[in-house]
Amino acid sequence: MRKWIFITTILVTMLGLVACGNTSNNSSAGGKQTSSGKTEFLTIGAPPASSALYGYWVAATKAIEKVYPELKFTVTESQGAVDISKRVRNGMVPVGNSVSSTDYESYNGLGSFKDEPFKDLRLIWYFDSTPIQWIVTKDSGVKELIDLNGKKFNPGSTNSSAEAITKIVFEELGIEPDYFPAVQADAADAVVNRQIIGTSKAGPAPDSFVQQIQGSLDIDLLSIPEEDIKKITEKYKYLVPYTIPAGTYEGIDYDVHTVTVLMGAQTTSKLPKDIGYKMLKAISEDGKNDIDTAYPIGAKNDITELTLNSQVPLHAGAVQYLKEIGIEVPEELIPPEYEE
Repeated sequence: MRKWIFITTILVTMLGLVACGNTSNNSSAGGKQTSSGKTEFLTIGAPPASSALYGYWVAATKAIEKVYPELKFTVTESQGAVDISKRVRNGMVPVGNSVSSTDYESYNGLGSFKDEPFKDLRLIWYFDSTPIQWIVTKDSGVKELIDLNGKKFNPGSTNSSAEAITKIVFEELGIEPDYFPAVQADAADAVVNRQIIGTSKAGPAPDSFVQQIQGSLDIDLLSIPEEDIKKITEKYKYLVPYTIPAGTYEGIDYDVHTVTVLMGAQTTSKLPKDIGYKMLKAISEDGKNDIDTAYPIGAKNDITELTLNSQVPLHAGAVQYLKEIGIEVPEELIPPEYEE
């Protein structure tokens, strides 16, 4: 009898150890973090490694780990904004790079997420703007967006935010090009080979993609008529007016008026409050210099100002940090789970 009691005790102990081991493995997978104070492993869904934004996330996670060594990150590539949002929605990654237009659609069940609103979506911060840039060859004679009617034009890389926003803006303005669908590299080749007269790109200004085309031929950048900027941004709240200053690109000696989307960090209401708080505090304070060195194009951006442009609720940890530094957070950005 004692022998069987002894064996049973050993088996129970072994099962307990296995259960503890499984809990640790679930945490490292990035989907079930806790606020226990132990080391937390999180996966970040980032844009492709060829993007400067991938470099931003490598720098940002290293900076956060330096300030809060109990947080450990793995940065993984994705196919872009919609792909990352889907991964965040289904719990494959707890945090992902976000685009304000895709955030809005995901939260409200529009566009790529039609009739599938995701009300658990939360924003931790926005860190940069990516203006929409409409590039045309100088010899096309196109000087205004309306001149694109009937012309062969690539609206942006297939399934990209540039493509979606271009089509929204053009529809609003009654512009009907002869659309040439293509991924980014093929669109650039088509412009250079004169198959089409131009393309769209969402990215920082100056953007290496635009400069690549400019290295092969003379280009112009098109503006949204100033009287239409307000109409577009009032209807599409996730779009923000943006001016690319004259001289940003060689030979472009005029201001370009367009709209921009914001790049940031999306998560869900399930991410513990303390983790969101630590992430935003680190990238805003002690880790900022390291990030600015690795991603200098965003060094002058005001993260707080960009973040308050969100059209989806902020993460509870982000609200806590912003309030601590004296920011008045709009009521509509405070999530229901937030507690002082």
